[in-house]
Amino acid sequence: MTTKKGYSKLSLLFGFEHLIAPYLIKFIYRAGIAVIVIGGLLSCFNSGGSSGGVGRVSLALGGTLLSLLLWRVMSELWILAFNIYERLGDIKDLLRVQNNASKIGSKE
Repeated sequence: MTTKKGYSKLSLLFGFEHLIAPYLIKFIYRAGIAVIVIGGLLSCFNSGGSSGGVGRVSLALGGTLLSLLLWRVMSELWILAFNIYERLGDIKDLLRVQNNASKIGSKE
């Protein structure tokens, strides 16, 4: 069982050539959205009682929207950190190829 680049599936799982954390972060992000939305809806319904009124419902709705925005920003920052790591690996590989090409060119 090999993949396109010749890696076996087990080496992809146990090796660190490809990171799984961005996929895990996306899963956690979606689960967090569900929790925030459910919590926001419960907060809206619970604050709309006889003493609540429109003010508390709108405050709960605004808090839910702000929480969703902050959750998105936090998740993007985590994914950005992993994307930077992958780009640095690409740059390292390109520099290695460039150095090898310059060594071959200087020998001739």
